[in-house]
Amino acid sequence: MRSKFLAIVLVMLCATVSAHSVVEWDGYYEVKHSWKCNGRECSITLNISTNLYDYYRNDREHLAYKYRFNKDETEPNYYGFMLSEHDRPVIRSLAREFYGHAASEEESILLALTFVQSLPYAYDSDSKGEDEYMRYPVETLVDGCGDCEDKVALLVALLYEMDVDFVLLVLPEHMAVGVHCDEIDLPRYLLFQGKKYYFLETTMPNWGIGDIPENYRSSEIEVVPVDATPSLLIKGVKFESQEALVYEKADCEIELDLHNLGPGKVTEVGVVVRIIEKGKRNHLLAEEYYSLVDLQEGEQRTEHLFFKSRIKENCLIQVELSGWEVNAQYYEMELGYNRIRR
Repeated sequence: MRSKFLAIVLVMLCATVSAHSVVEWDGYYEVKHSWKCNGRECSITLNISTNLYDYYRNDREHLAYKYRFNKDETEPNYYGFMLSEHDRPVIRSLAREFYGHAASEEESILLALTFVQSLPYAYDSDSKGEDEYMRYPVETLVDGCGDCEDKVALLVALLYEMDVDFVLLVLPEHMAVGVHCDEIDLPRYLLFQGKKYYFLETTMPNWGIGDIPENYRSSEIEVVPVDATPSLLIKGVKFESQEALVYEKADCEIELDLHNLGPGKVTEVGVVVRIIEKGKRNHLLAEEYYSLVDLQEGEQRTEHLFFKSRIKENCLIQVELSGWEVNAQYYEMELGYNRIRR
């Protein structure tokens, strides 16, 4: 997927309204956008691969930022689509131009904020014909519009590449960003882990750093810290074996359904399978280790693992799944009863 950032120009001009245009050429979209920031007229020109845009538009299966890992899990995978790995070249180049043309971190934050604010707000039902449609950042850049979730996702992607300290702010029926910057000292802020975070409202222009719309000032705000760790799931496990043999170990097979929700690929994927005879002293009947191929962002894959083990009626099957810098998962199956523990 080839993406190229052309240019961003900041010049002193009289104020003009924001403008967005998209022209499709051979294999890419030429996106032009202009907006106003602190009395300056800003403009960008982007080349975005049509393949990249189509990938996000058509592959909705792994867009699961509201995925609940299990009934007791309360943390949605927001960053799985906000920090997707495939649009990094586009986002990184755009972010580089923002902080490259700013005199301070505060100014670079304001450039990114006003850019996102200048993209028109659009309800999903009007712009996509769906009640709920979450755009990836690159989709918002090409479409030139979005609702609060879409615009926050784009701003988060930019701030992450700009190495800005930020958190996600989740409110009832709304979403925003909180930003920490040593150069900023304003009276209204959210205190999180000992640091001041200032509200960034993305929906409309003219909301400055720290400005909170009045209808949200008394709302309960959930602060979600940045987490760029991929979410690797065991979505299903099947176990089959020969009938128990008296003198020999039986052939066994574990079928694992895996899904990487992202962001990014999971490397050093490993699986440990244990068969345990339950009793006063649990007896280990088998323990096998497997190294699996990397799991790409969004990939769903079924793995078939074969081994031999003694088979007892009262036994427990344990599966441990791990990867580089991801939380290990454990799956247990006992006499037809199975559950996933994180």
